[in-house]
Amino acid sequence: MSKIRLEEIAKQRIESFAKLGKAHLYLAYHAAFPLALTPDLLYRLWVQFQRDIDDQVLCIPWVAVADLLVSSLCNEVGYELYEMDLTVRNLLLSRLQEDKKFGQQRINELSNFLLDYVRPKLESKDPDIQDFALTQQWTALAYTQPNKVAHELALEFDKLDFNNEAELIRIFSLTETFAQPLAEFDPLLSYARGMGKLARGNLEAATDQISEILDGENKIRVAGVDLPIPDKIKANLPELFEQVANHKNALKRSRISSLLFLSILALGMLIGGTGIYLFRFHTSQLPQNSLCPKETYSLNDRISLGEEILLKQDTNPDKEAGVKAFLEGNCQLVVDKLNSYRKANITDPEALIYLNNAKARQKGDRLKIAVSVPIGTNPNVAKEILRGVAQAQDEVNSSGGINGKALEVAIANDDNDSSESAQLATRFGKDTSILAVVGHNSSNASLSAAPVYQKYGLVMISPTSYAQNLDRVGNYIFRTAPSVKSIADSVSNYAIKIAGKTNFLICVDYQGIDNQSFNDEFVKAIKAAGGQINSTECNISARDFNPSVVISQAIRSGANALVLGLYIDKIKQGLAVAQSNQGQLTVFGSPTLFTNETLKEGRGINGLIISAPWYPAAFPNNIFPQKAQKLWGATVNWRTATAYDATLAIIAGLQRTNKRNELQKVLHSPSFSVDGATGKIQFSPSGDRTNNAIFLVKVQQIPGTDNYEFVPIQP
Repeated sequence: MSKIRLEEIAKQRIESFAKLGKAHLYLAYHAAFPLALTPDLLYRLWVQFQRDIDDQVLCIPWVAVADLLVSSLCNEVGYELYEMDLTVRNLLLSRLQEDKKFGQQRINELSNFLLDYVRPKLESKDPDIQDFALTQQWTALAYTQPNKVAHELALEFDKLDFNNEAELIRIFSLTETFAQPLAEFDPLLSYARGMGKLARGNLEAATDQISEILDGENKIRVAGVDLPIPDKIKANLPELFEQVANHKNALKRSRISSLLFLSILALGMLIGGTGIYLFRFHTSQLPQNSLCPKETYSLNDRISLGEEILLKQDTNPDKEAGVKAFLEGNCQLVVDKLNSYRKANITDPEALIYLNNAKARQKGDRLKIAVSVPIGTNPNVAKEILRGVAQAQDEVNSSGGINGKALEVAIANDDNDSSESAQLATRFGKDTSILAVVGHNSSNASLSAAPVYQKYGLVMISPTSYAQNLDRVGNYIFRTAPSVKSIADSVSNYAIKIAGKTNFLICVDYQGIDNQSFNDEFVKAIKAAGGQINSTECNISARDFNPSVVISQAIRSGANALVLGLYIDKIKQGLAVAQSNQGQLTVFGSPTLFTNETLKEGRGINGLIISAPWYPAAFPNNIFPQKAQKLWGATVNWRTATAYDATLAIIAGLQRTNKRNELQKVLHSPSFSVDGATGKIQFSPSGDRTNNAIFLVKVQQIPGTDNYEFVPIQP
């Protein structure tokens, strides 16, 4: 295809993407700087470059990250690896340099950013990551220190075995990718093109190319390096070269760098197609029954199948050795080490999931799902959810799997962050081996990720998000948690019709999407039940918020009840309100407050009434609590139960089909049902659980102790 035609196609792609808005195009300008992209790298570019060189805000929305990766400007060429066509990339970089908002100053800033980004990766023990970082480092330096990059490339040519055609093409392609920033090093570019022709068997053209750049001493010197002349070319120019009998044997090259995959990428970009990335997988000499397939995720250390410890506070040498063995593909050692670890650490759900993942790989046939939890910001809640997923996985795999196939679970850490959850959703959406996702925890995270799952046709079942508008996203979105409407109705009816409360102060964290929904639904429910809302404003996220002052003001205006609507990561602030209350108002809360953290606050929250979809004695004939007690050596809470049910629903659906689009249809089917920890699981057309029970529990002191527990309130 002609150069003119390639440029026309590139311009059409850019203009098509520009229809999403100027801000989207600004992100594309910056994304063109690295030679290759990962979701993490692109997200960090989005965070770092929200302003132009005059400090004017660019207003680039976070959704532009996902939009760019799925656009025609990028091609997915491997796990979390994307490329731009070389012509597209060069056009975008030219526009970046020509735009007065950016110019050479922004190129320099991008170079510094990319160097900082790859610096820790250069020390990685994973050779693929290390070599990827090296090539990205060269990309950054090519625009600010071209002499250094030219020197490094010349050294690469000096190490070449000219009989290795793939290596010749590799270095030629990489050099051609840097043609613009290395324009002043024309001899290097001409030499590289000559080597490319030689690799393709065109000796005559290669000889002509090389002869044009020979100096008076029949040498080609670039950035202090004398480039070697292949014997084939010397023999084709007898008048210039004497035959050298003791010509060096094939020149040494001890390592195969990941420049291989990025250079072949560059070749792919040169011909307008998708680059090919080759990843190395080192397999130890292990007994065959110990081996298992190696597969890793890399999204800023946020996803793991077993090759990385995410719950870093829960570890010891056995767990570390098990994870290392998983990374190396020695599944039997994983099983041995994690079994040993679990003898002393029975409550760790991450270890049980990794253990079952290793067994699933030994088995061979397997189906994969994912779970996303807030490990970084709320590890206790994360573990509560993971226990439910791990228990369901352990039970199904121990009983023969799903139609003979074992269940494998990828764990992700989203920190309850909307941007991170959207990135993870994109990652899982693009990985077609992922058949469903359990998550997310907070409604903020779920509402951000849900449209992405809907876009990719990937089932998401949230076990803990109860924002009312989650059920409006699409037909791939489900939940086993109750909606905020059902919570508000049950609490309001009890508070007004049984507890006799009439005037309610509602305290909400207005920064949380689910808490705005919480406030709206409680206002409706309280008024419908005959109560009234106190006029005192209680926003716990306000800078000047003083709980004592707010409560005193509410009491003076007739309040006799307090309702807490809290974001999961703001529990401490909410409990401070309850403690400041000092028993003056009867306090009601959402399931968010059903945590051990609440119980540790003790006397200050004695009498607190909380709604919950489950507690150990809620379903007398259900054996889930006994199984959980045996598996974890402790009592679990409602998050474990609803996560177990979410996973169980997915398992039941996968028993009918292992295709994404068919799975959501199965879950929506009126004939679908499965008995779970919280009773019969069925879904309404909206994706909400049908007949979702709500229970009320009260914080009460255990007689004769300083400890507290949740005690069910009898209807």
